[in-house]
Amino acid sequence: MNHATHIISYRPDIDGLRALAILPVVLFHAFPALMPGGFVGVDIFFVISGYLISTIIFKSLRKGGFSFSEFYIRRAKRILPPLVFMIVIVLIVGWSVLLPVEYAELGKHAMAGLGFVANIVLWLETGYFDNAAELKPLLHLWSLGVEEQFYIFWPLIVLVAWRMGLSLIKVIGFLVLLSFGLNIFLTYSAPDSAYFLLPARAWELLVGAALAWLNLQGHSLGVHGERARNVVSVLGLGILVASVMLISKASLFPGWWALMPTIGATLLIAAGPDAFINKRLLSNRLLVFVGLISFPLYLWHWPLLTFARILHGETVSAEYLVGALLFAFVLSWLSYAFIETPFRQTQRRAPLVGLICFGLIVALGSHNIYSRDGLNFRIKDAQAKAEAQALEWPPHLRSGADCKPAGLESISLGCQLMRPDQPANAVIIGDSHANHYYWVLETAFKDSETNLMQLTKGGCPPLVGLKFLNGGVVVPCNDSMDPIVDHVIHNDDIRTVFVAGRWMAYMTGRDIDDPADHVSDETIFIGEPGPNDSSQRMNTFLAALNSTLERLTASGKRIVFLHAVPELPFNARECISWTPNQFVSRIPRESCSFDNEITRARSSEYRPALDSLLQQFPEVIQVDPGEMFCDSEDCRIRQDGVLLYRDDDHLSIDGASWLGFKLQQTFKSALDTL
Repeated sequence: MNHATHIISYRPDIDGLRALAILPVVLFHAFPALMPGGFVGVDIFFVISGYLISTIIFKSLRKGGFSFSEFYIRRAKRILPPLVFMIVIVLIVGWSVLLPVEYAELGKHAMAGLGFVANIVLWLETGYFDNAAELKPLLHLWSLGVEEQFYIFWPLIVLVAWRMGLSLIKVIGFLVLLSFGLNIFLTYSAPDSAYFLLPARAWELLVGAALAWLNLQGHSLGVHGERARNVVSVLGLGILVASVMLISKASLFPGWWALMPTIGATLLIAAGPDAFINKRLLSNRLLVFVGLISFPLYLWHWPLLTFARILHGETVSAEYLVGALLFAFVLSWLSYAFIETPFRQTQRRAPLVGLICFGLIVALGSHNIYSRDGLNFRIKDAQAKAEAQALEWPPHLRSGADCKPAGLESISLGCQLMRPDQPANAVIIGDSHANHYYWVLETAFKDSETNLMQLTKGGCPPLVGLKFLNGGVVVPCNDSMDPIVDHVIHNDDIRTVFVAGRWMAYMTGRDIDDPADHVSDETIFIGEPGPNDSSQRMNTFLAALNSTLERLTASGKRIVFLHAVPELPFNARECISWTPNQFVSRIPRESCSFDNEITRARSSEYRPALDSLLQQFPEVIQVDPGEMFCDSEDCRIRQDGVLLYRDDDHLSIDGASWLGFKLQQTFKSALDTL
């Protein structure tokens, strides 16, 4: 996404190609329906970057003057000035716009962006197209992470191959095939990994590198004569247009689809500056200008669109989004003219050293924001502050320091105990839903003789023998859950066992807003992994649940099965209204309720099979909180002045207390039943 130096003869058509890369990205982020495949502009940038930067490396090696220090100084002078400036402004705006949980996340992403590991951090969090993606102001820095990680390794690989006398084109070809093969494998087995991580993306930069080497060797890729160049340029443009229109976020991307923008960009570069499309279209002064400001435009447009959506939620208008884009163009030109260019042209080291020091200060400030949970003191409005705190779920709510169940000390789990000085006589087991249910039960049993213990493992249902395959990595939930179930069965003090989990997600393999034909990236299995399809997933889950309930009921203990709370088709944070000053106001959703038909449709996907199995265990007591949230028409996530959720499927601490009071008699009756 950056500009070549004097080492390369300037090609205005490549700046024009940058414009063809950034404009679809910007339009896709603002109006996805208008440009469904606009995100492939990033892939075009990868090819351009691989071509230009590799040309610099190759030419320097030929002249015997390649210097790692000079190379990285050049990269820093191009990347850091607009990046640091943008992050500082986003942190300042975030102070007045973001709720604490959002501001803490922004602090983490700012640190990741400055350290060029944003792609790794975001990969660990979520997918690119998840519900919360458009609410992360620094999400777009993932691609910068991929590029800069590539340029940590690439010069060293080239230098070693050069000194060993290896054929560079063969080395590049081998790496392209290796990376592309990994891309195909991960696209089908772990799409998030394929999208975010360097090993599956490096081939796109390497294709540009291969073109750079072939050009330096005098190879023209079969492009001889004016007519051939014109045909290649037209073909390249046609492929790029097709990729923008045919690819969408529903496509298995990158995978095979990524070949289209990669090949299209490669053909346009290979055609040369005198080809018809390159000379007449890409060298147009307007496109060249957009290409020159493409890097700052990439940096600025996403935070502006994100803040617009955060402030206005579902009411954000097209006019507001267009205004944000126009402002992004203005900021990009200012950034290019007064920040990027002066730093790039100066020969002095002092400004860069000062900028790096300032960047370290910004990183420390970002860490402070993250470690202090988003600086809650910023919010003065009492209701907004209370509801913002309801979105938080600090570590002490997941696990307590005084809970050390015998025989489970070696297992990493979330453990809570109502009265640590007494043995537990009831236990709740499961995942993060069991964790929020612990606080429901803690409220319900506060004045009783029940001493409840929580034994949970995030992302793991309380089912014996069950494992997950995610991203090619086996997540052995059974290593935690099998010992937990054994501990519960053989502990004579424990008389009641509550079983809880996000059943709908485990059984269907999809979230509430995923299309009906969506197949989860993760496979659940017992023994060895099998096929990943919806029927197999359902059967595996039911087999594990049946085995678990058989063991628990055979122990003679009272078993209470807790059905999951209704899922939301939006995030609870969209319901919070906050006006921090006269210039800024967060406009909440028009209604914090939704049609109960959504919940009924979701239930129809998994409840018949679940209910059928539970009927085989009449001694198991079932508690379903659904009617507390929904009537015949609507489901409400704010009741009695309480914001009940902290995201789209977990209760807030206030919501847990509210539900505990509502179900207090239900739970006490359950414990009185043998």
